[in-house]
This record gives sequence, structure tokens and C-alpha cells, in this order.
Amino acid sequence: MMFRLQMFFLKLFAPFHTFVFRLTGGRLMGKFELPVLLLTTTGARTGRQQTSPLLYIEHEGTLLLPASLWGGPRNPAWYHNCVANPEVVVETRGVKRTMRAEIAPEEDRQRLYDLFKAGSGHYAGHEARTTRKIPVVILRELDG
Repeated sequence: MMFRLQMFFLKLFAPFHTFVFRLTGGRLMGKFELPVLLLTTTGARTGRQQTSPLLYIEHEGTLLLPASLWGGPRNPAWYHNCVANPEVVVETRGVKRTMRAEIAPEEDRQRLYDLFKAGSGHYAGHEARTTRKIPVVILRELDG
């Protein structure tokens, strides 16, 4: 029941957060423990553009995204979209760029997820609430 309530609020507030992010160039959304970006993916089933406001970490020239979905039983839709269509558009600090999404290999996944736990205590709770291994998505600049 709690997961359904969280999904309801996600669907309700994500468009609002996206609007505020674009209106302020991300300045207002920067009040979280971690920075916020807008990730635009191509829907795995629909082919439609979907934009999600997400917390991220800059790490070794890449951007990292935790597919935690608050520790829910499944991965978020944006994660499935990245797997099906890895070319994505990212907006940070008012700048849009096209990037390539890849899933962190299992041998790196926990180490990278631990960066999120160090940056925000919420991610330890997400990990504790689920039996799945929370994937980490790595966003890399496209060459040339």
C-alpha cells in the first residue's frame, strides 16, 4: 500500500518538479542533499519522451543515477527506458546535453550505490526496504 501511495505522489509531483526546474534553471531544486537533474528518456513501450527529475552524483567524469524507486519492489520506468533506449537527454544547471546511459556492472554496483548512501541517508533506507539489488545507471557524454 505504501509503495502505491509513493507512486501516486510521484506521478502527481514529477511534472510540477520538472516545470519548476525548467523555470528556475534548476536553482530552486538544488535545495536537496544531492543535486537534481532532468532525465528525458524514450519510453521502452510507448516510444514517447518521458522526463523525470532525479537526484544524481558526479563521479569520475560521469553522472550516476540510483534506480531505487524509494526501495520499491521493481525498478523505475526511467530505468527500463534507459535499458531499451540508452541515448538520453540530461538537463543540469540550465544546460541540455545528449548522453548515453549504461547500467553499472555488478562488480561496481554496490560501491557506486554506497556513494549515494554517503550523500543522503535516505538511500540506506531504500536499500533496506527492498530485496532487489538497486541498479546504478551511469551517464556518459557522447563522443564528438
